[in-house]
Amino acid sequence: MLTNKQIKLINSLHSKKGRKENDLFLVEGEKSLLELIKSDFIIEFFVLNEIEVSLKNQISLNTNVPVYLLDTESIQKLSTLVNNQIGLAVVKQKQFPPFKISDRYTIVLDGIRDPGNLGTIIRICDWYGFKQLVLSEDCTEFYNPKVIISSMGSFSRIEFTYVDLPTFFKTHKAYKKIGAVLNGENIHQYQFPDKGFIILGNESMGIRDEIMNLLDERITIPAFGDAESLNVGISTAVIADNLKRFLLS
Repeated sequence: MLTNKQIKLINSLHSKKGRKENDLFLVEGEKSLLELIKSDFIIEFFVLNEIEVSLKNQISLNTNVPVYLLDTESIQKLSTLVNNQIGLAVVKQKQFPPFKISDRYTIVLDGIRDPGNLGTIIRICDWYGFKQLVLSEDCTEFYNPKVIISSMGSFSRIEFTYVDLPTFFKTHKAYKKIGAVLNGENIHQYQFPDKGFIILGNESMGIRDEIMNLLDERITIPAFGDAESLNVGISTAVIADNLKRFLLS
């Protein structure tokens, strides 16, 4: 049976402060839970809807982690989601070794604040095989529940780091700094350098001036209609697709 202490712990993980103090986070929803059990994350325990027998069996076959069963109403009370009839897991935040760039290209985010956008970008990085993500210190929290659910399980395969971007760029001078802006070179004609950082900025303000002044090159996704702009997640996907074509050529 789930104890009052465990219930209090789950509720504390709804907040950034609670996640930081406990070094834990929540994973919610069937897709994310199934991806979680295939990962190397340390799982403290699962809380599942008592009617989810198939999911319980899959978890029991793949882990030795305790599973607690509750009714639908109790699950919903513990969840951060508007509608969660499946369950959740309490998971240890991963401690990565000192960050070291492992690929020719890495996505860098400057001031991304919307958790849904960050989760989508994590999923896009996973889809296109970019295994690392660099975030400015004011980006939204990676372990925010909305980020985790939006990533659809891809959070479990992405290494990330929060950095002071100017300092980070100074220590990686061999990588071209390529910013996604509204007035850059057409990405369809752009010749990617051998290696670099693709930098995407804040949803409403774009790349901040301090970082803009550090860019080596600028690229733009050309518009063929009348829309004012693209969502940062969509922009990431378009750029990642073009970049992958270059890397595979």
